[in-house]
Amino acid sequence: MATQAQILEQIQEMLAAILPQGAPRVTADLDLINDLNIDSLKVMELVEKLEDAYDLSIPINILAGVRTVGDLVKAIGTLTES
Repeated sequence: MATQAQILEQIQEMLAAILPQGAPRVTADLDLINDLNIDSLKVMELVEKLEDAYDLSIPINILAGVRTVGDLVKAIGTLTES
């Protein structure tokens, strides 16, 4: 089971691959849409990568409560504990 720090690190790496050059350093408190300018297509791309990396299915209803990188880390952590 991955720790929250490990999940955050992996999400940071995944976001670095899809964010444009010059994007802010990804931290847990950044808003995915407002701070990182990620559109819904990129969010789904990130979700797919996370599902593959952790061999799980992320229910769409969980994403409704995800606003920040930290929210996403917590959601993945909760799903991996199950």
